[in-house]
Amino acid sequence: MSFFDTEAWRERMDERWFDTGVAMAEAGAVDLVSIEDDKVTAHVTGSVGDLYVVQLWAPAGEGACSCPGFEKFGACKHQAAVVSAANAADLGKVKDRMARLRDGLALDSREALVERLAELARLQPAVLAALEGR
Repeated sequence: MSFFDTEAWRERMDERWFDTGVAMAEAGAVDLVSIEDDKVTAHVTGSVGDLYVVQLWAPAGEGACSCPGFEKFGACKHQAAVVSAANAADLGKVKDRMARLRDGLALDSREALVERLAELARLQPAVLAALEGR
């Protein structure tokens, strides 16, 4: 059984966008980050190398993407890529990913966690902004 209703998502966008998204998923452009309840979060590498964050609610619910196309049209090929990738994935492994990350982080000392976050903030402007509350 599929996690997402492919036809419902297909109807949300131009057929070419959907097909391009499926091809992106097949090419490995989707990193499924987490599945929590009905919400899937993924990172998708776009056609020119930009990384986008996609969140979708199953089976045919709402979705969002950080790409300009989503902002302009309300749907995008990156969403189609996530639908395709999630429907083809071993969802158990994806669901365990954040639990494994949390378990690993829980083993670190407070000081080690602070240093990891500080290093991420130095290297990633979005992390710095989020940690500074901007």
